[in-house]
Amino acid sequence: GVTLYDLSERVRLRGWLIASYRLPTDRGDTVIQRILIRHGVSRDLAQLLLDDLGHALAFLRANPVAHSVAGPTFHH
Repeated sequence: GVTLYDLSERVRLRGWLIASYRLPTDRGDTVIQRILIRHGVSRDLAQLLLDDLGHALAFLRANPVAHSVAGPTFHH
């Protein structure tokens, strides 16, 4: 019941932008996420991202949605 789109939407509430999108036509059934980390990011900030991802997943598992309205967050 939880999609990568849902996860992207949930962590956006904490200020993170994580790209979730379908692969090209020949692999269009596959949704992936891309996280771009800039050079010089501290371990503390990386840990904060991991913590926020964990909290988002816990929330989504505890509050499953019957029909997700989340969709692709980036278009190429």
